[in-house]
Amino acid sequence: MNLRCLVFGLILALTAADATAHDYTPPVDQSGYAIPSIDHGAMRVIAGHRQAIIALARQVTTADPELEALLLHNQMQSANCLWLLVPGSVADEESPLNECAHADLAGLKGILDRLRLIKQTQPDAEVLVSTIDHEMVLAGTSFIKCEYSVENFNTASQVRPNWLDVFRYIVSRHALSLAFAFALLVLGIFLCHEAVRALQKWPRRPGNLADH
Repeated sequence: MNLRCLVFGLILALTAADATAHDYTPPVDQSGYAIPSIDHGAMRVIAGHRQAIIALARQVTTADPELEALLLHNQMQSANCLWLLVPGSVADEESPLNECAHADLAGLKGILDRLRLIKQTQPDAEVLVSTIDHEMVLAGTSFIKCEYSVENFNTASQVRPNWLDVFRYIVSRHALSLAFAFALLVLGIFLCHEAVRALQKWPRRPGNLADH
């Protein structure tokens, strides 16, 4: 009965999914530092350099309020986007996490832009920028634009997805994978249960009695 309910719930989620996955909402609070927009080409490349950018930012020893605000904003924004672990977050405009990904990666680019202005990190930041520019040219994605490429963000505001839309998106785009994973889970539970039953029925050999 529980399995039927789960399947029925997945079907409802699939049929309830709609094309209005997200709508652009300007930053509610614009009292922080502005974060320029970013296009899909830059997003796809810069996402692969997150660790290097954050590691470089952590090397800054002088107080820099803007960099600190950008780092805090990006840490929170990345969590809002589930760390871009959901397939399609960056590349699929229909994903309810796409706008969130724009805010996340725009903030990451903002961190790199800031590092270029700090004397301590400027040389390494310029090397990173050159590497990213080169990869964009090789990927041929530098001119890719999308609906959210014109958005601007702010360190004082977070972009949060509609979690119901996220669930619907995951189910609609990855229903087969989810069904396969669920089947493996059920099979694993069944095999574990049978193994426990078999161990319980296994004849126990009496231990040797100690001589008195």
